[in-house]
Amino acid sequence: MATKIQILSNTNYPLADVLKSEFTESTNVRIAVAFLRESGLKQIQKSLQYALTANNATVEIIVGLDFKTTDTTALIALKELEKSSHNFNFFCFGDKKDNYNDLVFHPKMYLFEKATLKGTEFTSIVGSSNLTGGGLTTNFEVNSVFKEDTPTYYSQLSAIYSEIKYTDSIFCPSMNYISRYGNIKKELDKAETASNTELKEEIKSLRNEELLLPGTIPSLKKVIIEFMKQEESKGVNEVSLQETYKAVTPMTIDLHMNMNMKTLENTIRGEFNKHEIGSTHRDNIKLFKRVGYAKYTLTEKGRNYNGR
Repeated sequence: MATKIQILSNTNYPLADVLKSEFTESTNVRIAVAFLRESGLKQIQKSLQYALTANNATVEIIVGLDFKTTDTTALIALKELEKSSHNFNFFCFGDKKDNYNDLVFHPKMYLFEKATLKGTEFTSIVGSSNLTGGGLTTNFEVNSVFKEDTPTYYSQLSAIYSEIKYTDSIFCPSMNYISRYGNIKKELDKAETASNTELKEEIKSLRNEELLLPGTIPSLKKVIIEFMKQEESKGVNEVSLQETYKAVTPMTIDLHMNMNMKTLENTIRGEFNKHEIGSTHRDNIKLFKRVGYAKYTLTEKGRNYNGR
């Protein structure tokens, strides 16, 4: 089959219909979207369930969290589906203020693989549609659909999907986290802004909880802490930046695949600066103590850190 490319808007053919067709035939599905709403999930729910049960398809969905858009009902529905389906996984991408590269999460990509008599067929959809009712049906959207048996575009988009999935901004939300997210969203919907101190503190507390939830890879600060603990077990209580670069960078360059070595070194230094005692960074959790020029030791909080 020659590569087929279609450019669609919901005015000529709703994306919901394309997704439903792809779900019912696919055995591997990966989706990454910035926004999620119950209205969008309802559009694909039956075909998604069919893929999981009839096709035994492996399905992953990564969604961004935005109090103004992503709704709690949809998050709960995905969490329940994850509990009932061994072949379904659901992840969230943390707020840009909390992820290490200060990224705004804004992709809209849908990847499908299906087995045919001639081999595997790959479908990639990328464009402007989020997983919302409007994005899939009524909004004026523009999306490109690539159908291939040799995965050229699919491979490129798969690499981008992996770059998203294997960052330390990705985490698995708990039901408690989703419940707290929902309570804050209700307050924000009423207030329209997080201007009052109590609400700001609740948002900060939720983000601190987020850092303790499991992800797909360890964060850089977690890797640094583990390295320092290993050194302590050898009787070495102080480490230098250079020693940390040498030990930590090779371990993380493959995990944090969208960062080159120099960027990783800068980020490692940034983690020390952010979380050392005396730092004025708003998210400082006091993991490290500076004991000399570019030399650090673990604090008690650092030794007991259980986050990702």
